[in-house]
Amino acid sequence: MKRSLSRLVVRSVLVCWAVSFAVIVGYASSQGWTRERAQRDGIFLVRDMLAELPPSEREARLRELRPHFWSPLHVVSPGEARAQLDRDVAPGETVHHGVTMHEEWYFLAFDDGDVLAAGPFDPRLAPHAFPIAMPILVVGLPLIAALIALRVGRQLAKVERATIQLAAGELGARVDNRDGPSNELATAFNVMAERLERLVRSRDELVQAVSHELGSPLARLRFRIALLDEPASGDEREERLAAMTRELDALDELVAELLRYVQSDELALERQRFDPTRPLADLAELARLEATEEREVEVAVPADAEVFADQRLFLRAVENVLRNAARHARAKVRLEVHQEDDHVRVAVHDDGPGIPEEQREAVVAPFARLSPERDRKTGGVGLGLAIVRRIMDRHGGALRIETSDLGGACVVTCWPGARADG
Repeated sequence: MKRSLSRLVVRSVLVCWAVSFAVIVGYASSQGWTRERAQRDGIFLVRDMLAELPPSEREARLRELRPHFWSPLHVVSPGEARAQLDRDVAPGETVHHGVTMHEEWYFLAFDDGDVLAAGPFDPRLAPHAFPIAMPILVVGLPLIAALIALRVGRQLAKVERATIQLAAGELGARVDNRDGPSNELATAFNVMAERLERLVRSRDELVQAVSHELGSPLARLRFRIALLDEPASGDEREERLAAMTRELDALDELVAELLRYVQSDELALERQRFDPTRPLADLAELARLEATEEREVEVAVPADAEVFADQRLFLRAVENVLRNAARHARAKVRLEVHQEDDHVRVAVHDDGPGIPEEQREAVVAPFARLSPERDRKTGGVGLGLAIVRRIMDRHGGALRIETSDLGGACVVTCWPGARADG
């Protein structure tokens, strides 16, 4: 990390030097020609001011004017001008003389023969550009680059520490970085860490629950297999075999639910807009037919309902809620769909015993049961609502449990509406 930080500082300084030098030279070059024209106008003004004075007073007046001009100004004799130009300057004439590409002079002759000489000056650069720019280049920019690099380095160090903690098994490790250049990296890390924590905790819960859930039916199955060796009448033997079949069915259902639970978080989402009317009607009819006792299942879906979701997972979630409602209802289940501004609300009511408010959060946990005895009678392994919650989390939706006007529970799922596709 320290080596990377050092390279970042060095590269930042070099880039700042190169860019700043190019900008200042370019600016100074463009300003040099603009100032040349302004200087020429100023020289003419000085020449006009000095021309009104006697030759003996020009030097004194020029000393007063020099502080207001960045180019050196001199009053020279015709001979001195001739020595530099290799020719005479006629009275009233102006001569622009370039010695080299970095040095230029202006010679302006008075009517009496004296010459005003301005120079030398570099036409490419603005006056005092480099004296001001050099401290900034040499001291200021490296300091600024170092400060920025150190700040970024501290923020990246937070991400590094959190990564080490996460790798060591501290699932709650997060990066507290609310602003700065690495904010997006910190946000992405936190999202990753939350997902890893959820997956690992879910795995641990699943392993513990599966070991418990598989243990009971397997123990009962072993017991019933042992009973087959004991003498029994034909009816008793048939009953034992039927009980073993029921235990195998329970194991099969448990494995199927476990696969659905895992797939609800593993399968890629294939979002699309679709009309849920017909699929929900089919699910309602299936729930009615699967119910162990006669159940009335009503469906109310508006004609303009549209959902933006993975249709497979949408139907799986609603099916789980419907099957739970049909298991626990006394006689009636009602499925309602409400199209709202930015989402679709799917509510499943039943007239069963309901879910106490203090247990509504716990009931959506994997293998959660309000009453083991009740679930043994009605079937189910306690994964239905856990699967629904996972599916809703992946869709950015919401799962709520309320009290139904039928007297039992009302399980509400909120899905993205068709406008979310925009």
